[in-house]
Amino acid sequence: MKAKIITASYLIPALVLGLAYSVTAGEEDVQDEIAEHLEKGNEYAENGDYDKAMTEYKDVLRLDEDNALAHNNLGVIYKRKGLYISAVEELQAALDALPNYYKAYNNLGNVYFERGHYDEAIKFYQRCLKVNPGFAETHWNMALCYEQKGEKNRAIKHYNEFKEISNDEAYITLAEERVFALTLSGE
Repeated sequence: MKAKIITASYLIPALVLGLAYSVTAGEEDVQDEIAEHLEKGNEYAENGDYDKAMTEYKDVLRLDEDNALAHNNLGVIYKRKGLYISAVEELQAALDALPNYYKAYNNLGNVYFERGHYDEAIKFYQRCLKVNPGFAETHWNMALCYEQKGEKNRAIKHYNEFKEISNDEAYITLAEERVFALTLSGE
């Protein structure tokens, strides 16, 4: 069974990242344009129109080449399109711009998970949890990695961590089912 990794959280407003700051009148116009492109990109991505989303995120990067959110979101789009090298490059650029951007670490892990490189995925998930130990999605994703590797006890540990901190009732139920199934299957 290959379960789905969680990636929906990449669409977050710039303000949540603390990227908003005091600007002059001319800079304010640029910041407004960046916010507009990010919002449009997120809307397109949510609707599955990845080409238009990519255009919007690239427009952000033309205005601010170090915009971590645009690099991250572009990396997620590249991953979804199967362009893994480009995805890694963009996600790494997000981390270069904002070294503690835990969601970029999670998303890098997702790229490696999707390619079946579970040990590499785990390294990035661990980095994510080092920055933000309470990021539930990464516990879910680590559990999936360990399950794929046949390390049931570690998978159970991360499913239980996920259940403790997640607010997503559907995934909590799935985590409970996975723990039950892994417990029944023994070590």
